[in-house]
Amino acid sequence: MVGSRYSVLSLVSLLLLNLWATAQLAASATASSITECTQLKTTLNYSQSNSPRDISQVLRVVVEKVNRELEGVIDVDVEWTGSELHRKVGQYTIKSSVTRRTTSPSGLEITAKECFEVPFVIEDTDECSLPVGHVMAHKCHESAACVNTNGGYECKCEGEGLWGKSLMEGTVRGKPSTEGECEEGDEECRGGFVCPVDPCGVNGASDCDVAKGAKCASEVFKDGTGVKYTCQCPSKTLGNGHVCTASDDVPSPKVGFDGKPTEATITADYCSCTTPSVDQCAGFPACAAKNTACKTQKDGSSPSCECKTGYVETKEHGCVDETPPKLKLRCDPDGDGVTRLRQGDNYEECAVDIEDDNAEDLARTLKITYSDPLPSGCLRKMGEFHVNYTVATPWTEPPFQRVTRTVRVGDLDECKISAQEESHFCLEALPRCDISAGAICKNTPGSYTCECPKCTEGDGFLPISGLKLNDPSSPVNYSGGTGCTDNCKPTITLKGPNPKVFRACKCGGLLGMTKHARGIERNEGEAGNFDADVKALIKASSGAELCATKENKDVVEPGMCAAAVDHTPDGVVDLTAQIQVGDPVKHPTKKNSWRVPYNVVDKAGNRAQTVWRDVRVDELTFDELEAVMREEFEVEKKKAVEEAVAAASRKERQDCEGQKRELRVELENAADDGPQNKRGKRARGASSCPKCETCPPPPTCGEDDGKSTTKLSNELRTCKTDLANAKRRGAAAVSDSDADERSNILASLEDLFPLFLLLIVGCSAVGLLIMILQRAKSVLGGGGADGKTGKASNDERAAALAKSVYYHSPRHGAQPIGSPNGNGNGGGVRTRSSQQSPLFGGLSSSGAGGGQAGSQGGAQGGGVSGVFSPASVGSVQSPAYSLSPITPRSSRR
Repeated sequence: MVGSRYSVLSLVSLLLLNLWATAQLAASATASSITECTQLKTTLNYSQSNSPRDISQVLRVVVEKVNRELEGVIDVDVEWTGSELHRKVGQYTIKSSVTRRTTSPSGLEITAKECFEVPFVIEDTDECSLPVGHVMAHKCHESAACVNTNGGYECKCEGEGLWGKSLMEGTVRGKPSTEGECEEGDEECRGGFVCPVDPCGVNGASDCDVAKGAKCASEVFKDGTGVKYTCQCPSKTLGNGHVCTASDDVPSPKVGFDGKPTEATITADYCSCTTPSVDQCAGFPACAAKNTACKTQKDGSSPSCECKTGYVETKEHGCVDETPPKLKLRCDPDGDGVTRLRQGDNYEECAVDIEDDNAEDLARTLKITYSDPLPSGCLRKMGEFHVNYTVATPWTEPPFQRVTRTVRVGDLDECKISAQEESHFCLEALPRCDISAGAICKNTPGSYTCECPKCTEGDGFLPISGLKLNDPSSPVNYSGGTGCTDNCKPTITLKGPNPKVFRACKCGGLLGMTKHARGIERNEGEAGNFDADVKALIKASSGAELCATKENKDVVEPGMCAAAVDHTPDGVVDLTAQIQVGDPVKHPTKKNSWRVPYNVVDKAGNRAQTVWRDVRVDELTFDELEAVMREEFEVEKKKAVEEAVAAASRKERQDCEGQKRELRVELENAADDGPQNKRGKRARGASSCPKCETCPPPPTCGEDDGKSTTKLSNELRTCKTDLANAKRRGAAAVSDSDADERSNILASLEDLFPLFLLLIVGCSAVGLLIMILQRAKSVLGGGGADGKTGKASNDERAAALAKSVYYHSPRHGAQPIGSPNGNGNGGGVRTRSSQQSPLFGGLSSSGAGGGQAGSQGGAQGGGVSGVFSPASVGSVQSPAYSLSPITPRSSRR
């Protein structure tokens, strides 16, 4: 058993060893496959001056080449060294580890990681030929010559002997060149290398008569501290070579037939350089230089080879045609030298056409310069720039020929670029307004701006990649692309009563009929319960109780108490459903008063200004409650009368207008149905019918009582009379003698109609007044039971008030007013009904009373109290309260 167990372990060990070896071989194979890199076909070539200094410039090009030459690329890793980024001339290789997903011949998808090399070549830039101001232009002293080297340059003194070594005043002394003397990149050392300066310059010293061929001959002092010079005349001329002054004699040198100057010429020391007199051109050898010929001098001196007519002599090119080359702009259809483009276009160089007769003899150089640097992409700046094309002509004055192209870049209305046109413009020209947030694109001269709509803030732009703040090319008002955010606060409007008033009965003890004395106040401390009641009402009704009134108490909802709106770029948003009703806050100075806050927050987080509704609880005694009821009844009665009068006025006015229409139709029908010979007369009668006066407008609610039923009836009578007269005149115009009789009868009946109408209206008004008086009498207790005094007795008033329920705050722990042993000696009634009040929707509670003994106690205790209380009820359960709006209304009958 043990042996078998060891054999199993051995087999497992061998299996694990085999797996490990296989994994190592696979990893080695993978590593070797990745290490062996394949070089891409194309090579990245840069000159030193244009070589990238930032790896981001290389990465984009490398990755783009990998993606262009390889298929299935899903991942690229790029490796580089610092030498690629320091403008060092040479060949480099940038390695890219590429993960590709390909398909095998059998159709299987294979993901493999391969290594590729991107050749990278930096070629030498001739620093010596770069223009002044170029970042890579040489820094050699003006006395030294620049010599380009592979990857750099050196400063060298031109000339032989002492002329070829630097002076003692420079950084490198007595050396022909900075080579081996200055370290690589040491611009200060090379700039301080000073060579001997030839005082003769290009055209000789300033006092040498260069015009006459005098040459300046200079010499360096052996100690390397300076130079000296002399003016030397050319061969076949005589003189000291200096420019002649006013005091000098006119030079007239002479030579003999042997060509040597005479003694007088030697001793005269003539200025300048003058050709001595010789024989004429006969037998003079032919001129070897091109475009030259032998010419004699007017003074009879020896002939010389000079440029032919039409040619001018140059030092370097000999005799050349004095006519300079002609330059003509290409791509100039209007011939005005102006190329018209607009922002977003690319500038393409068309160059010039050159017409030059000397082109076959002399080398020419065309130089193109731009007044503003050209962007690598499209043109973004509005305005104009110039392109100068220059060809050197050193024999002319000025020593060049030039033609200029003016490029005018007009404004592009970025805001009008359609989606179909976007592909024709570069990305920099497309507007970047936050349109989704309501931003509006507006064109400006040379640019554009984005404006946020009302109730938002921000610069209105989307972030623009690669653009820095305060960049001159930034769009107008661009501040980093903050877009447009909502900044308008919602507004809340309260509905319903404000302040909201609750009423509660105030238990003030017994009050006698004479009202000279009152019992003990029993309402102390009860106001403390109102705070909890108000909070409970708001919580139970979700705030709906705060806007409930007698008219809407059955249909009131929380959303009816306040409205909230938010003005956004998309329009007005209703936030009523999101209004938060806060807990009531006790007023610091007013008794039984609270303030209830309303708040709401919009989607953007803007909080509305808090709106407050005032809540007040009025505690009333029975006398005060009765006075309030009477006042409210009078208001309702007055309102009912005004509405009834207004309704009657509107109806009469409608009837008046209806009669007008009927009369107009009747007259038109009568004119159409009459005999032929009477049609003209009827037409004349109809045309003479006067226009009815406009009926008076209906009285509005709240007008004086002077517009009574009688006044309205008089006004209506006038309207009716005018209508009757109009009808009578119309009938007279249409009918003959028999028609006149019928018209008179009809007119008489119509004259009596206003009287009948007035009688009906008067009777209706009297009946309505009687009903109102009876209603008021029954409610106010008018007309006592005895029918003599016109006032109700105390028992009748108590019986009437028993049909209504009054509420007041209970006093916890107070003993009921009545006989504690039920014998009726309590002297008052202390009971409250617990049913829902038909008059008030207010605080209701149950109390304890003395039952029958309570009513008897009223008689035994000195008569009926001046405090109104409902009828006695049976035994009472524990008190319960509910605070709601108290609005008086008539009791049920």
